[in-house]
Amino acid sequence: MTLEVLWDRLADITVKTGMKCGRLDTCNSDCCRPSISGGEPGVTCPEIKLINRFLAKQRGFRFYEAGSDSCKFLGKNGKCLIYAVRPIDCRVHFCKDDSLASRSNRSASILVEDYHARYEAEFMATELIDSFKFWGEQ
Repeated sequence: MTLEVLWDRLADITVKTGMKCGRLDTCNSDCCRPSISGGEPGVTCPEIKLINRFLAKQRGFRFYEAGSDSCKFLGKNGKCLIYAVRPIDCRVHFCKDDSLASRSNRSASILVEDYHARYEAEFMATELIDSFKFWGEQ
């Protein structure tokens, strides 16, 4: 299973189960602000390659548009600037409530665990997204 196939299957699960942000107000991208959420997504080597390929095609891409306390890919408008190639960790996080805890989905968890088991070496080399310097980043 390729990363793109995994993404497609996760998207199907999301649609079928109606998974969406469960914030009591509305999604305000707080989960994309590690200083608020206390968590930072990891990226695997295949994800890094796809993100770098995506970034190489962008003109004038600006990291940290939303500020240094946010994910480096969060835009000023609170939207993910790399949404099409966002990491698995971001694809499977849906805030449960105002605690920012992630709602779990058994089908998605099993699928991701199976993918990581197949590509264990890549999974073991996971880096935190903010620690890695992507294409075009200073």
